[in-house]
Amino acid sequence: MKVDRIRTNPNINFKANFFLVKKYGQYSGIYISTDNSENLGSHPILETENKKIPMVYDGKYYTTEYNIYDTNKYKIKYEDTGKYENNGKEKYFIPEKLRLLTNQMKKTPNLVLSEGSAQGKLVQAKNIDDTLLKSKEPLIIICDNDKEFEKCYKYLNRANGIILKSGNAGLLSHFAALCRDYFSFGMLVTDKKMLNDLHNLEGKFISISNENENIEFKSIEDMGNTIQYNNTIEIPQMKRVDKILSLEECEKDTVGNKAYNLKRMKNLVNEGKLQDVIIPNAFVLPYGYLEKVENIITENPNNKWHDNEILDEIKDYASKIITQRDVMVRSAFNGEDLEGYSAAGLYDSHPQDTKDLVLYDIYQVMNSKNKPIAVKSREKHNIPDDLIKPSVIIQDRIISDYSFTTYTEAPFDKNKMLIELFINKNRWCKPDPYQITYNKLTKELKIEKEHSKYEEYLFDENYKLIDKKASQPKDVKKVWDVVKNLVKNALVLEKEFGKPQDIEGGIKNGQLYFWQTRNIVKKFH
Repeated sequence: MKVDRIRTNPNINFKANFFLVKKYGQYSGIYISTDNSENLGSHPILETENKKIPMVYDGKYYTTEYNIYDTNKYKIKYEDTGKYENNGKEKYFIPEKLRLLTNQMKKTPNLVLSEGSAQGKLVQAKNIDDTLLKSKEPLIIICDNDKEFEKCYKYLNRANGIILKSGNAGLLSHFAALCRDYFSFGMLVTDKKMLNDLHNLEGKFISISNENENIEFKSIEDMGNTIQYNNTIEIPQMKRVDKILSLEECEKDTVGNKAYNLKRMKNLVNEGKLQDVIIPNAFVLPYGYLEKVENIITENPNNKWHDNEILDEIKDYASKIITQRDVMVRSAFNGEDLEGYSAAGLYDSHPQDTKDLVLYDIYQVMNSKNKPIAVKSREKHNIPDDLIKPSVIIQDRIISDYSFTTYTEAPFDKNKMLIELFINKNRWCKPDPYQITYNKLTKELKIEKEHSKYEEYLFDENYKLIDKKASQPKDVKKVWDVVKNLVKNALVLEKEFGKPQDIEGGIKNGQLYFWQTRNIVKKFH
């Protein structure tokens, strides 16, 4: 891997331990090192309260083999001699200080998630209590999306607007789609002064807007119990079909829009309108067939895990359609991807080994109708539970080199397309993606933000930065022609569907794939 050394000191010579912080996106791993300047032995291990961690020699230093994540104190013992550094006394360090120092070195700009304005009582997610939840006061919620991820989702139904203090890989995908569904204002704010000013207004009613990417807010008079609910969403009625459906057999009144849109994309490929793009193979279990799945599980819960006639039928069908080792088991409810309501992120989808597919995988997706966030969302939009009918997509899972979400109308500029492109190699955490824009007026395709690099920060025991280096995992320019083709085909989808599209897909071995598209939701005001 090519290493871009940003700052280095080749004459580092410690007589103490030091800390190596490896950072990739929102993930920070802390490793402890020693130069063994006292020459106490040749096989050191790091001892904590809970474990013993081997230390590996790299020709210069001994460093813990893996991340130290559950302690702030340690000893270093040399197993071959039995000797301890520091005469066996425990050493202490402050992990949060190391993470804070590395985070401060990487500035994340403020980012629009949903453009508009909102009014409500400003409150931090960590301070929301039962009194606030039961009140009818409209809220504007400040949330740390790294530390309070679940709360960010949990309280969406009580928010008129949301302010994130930290970001992750999903900012412009499911979370941004939820922002557009739920409220008119969504913003990632990292500016410390602005956050401090907002914190000082906590508990007060404010007006806030981010139109044209400029954030403006001010205190206003108490609004009282004036919480507003969105208009009622019209849920399409579904015909009961009790057999497995190929994509060609799917109709708008037999499966959810997610599945029907797959059929439409397949047809556009066959018609030559989508070019040099592959739609992964798939078939659909409509709600009538899923009733048979539920019945056989009700008869015997062990059928979730064991072979039975229903599972045999599904696997036999899959053997004729599915080509990949893994599949995606995906929701396709009639309450998803609707006009004015996307329901993005409310229902489950997950990967599964094709050979190990069991009814539980399907049951888990169809039963995600009962997830608290889905129930609360339907309550907010006045959607009766009994109108929601599941269908489930079984689709080839493409293990891609890059994955993307493309918005043919960017949340911050309707004249631009936004592509959020992730490098999937070693994606064991939440990196920041490439952000690429295409200007529909000037035809300019431009990288606005680089992908996260692998970064390493070396600190001495006084938390002084000694060394820093970074390496880029891949270069998007290698697939730039595929990105251009992505833009061309995304514009075709926007034209054929008649509305701006939110498209998910990937690039594998230079081949472009689309595995989902939905209309970008326009908020009710």
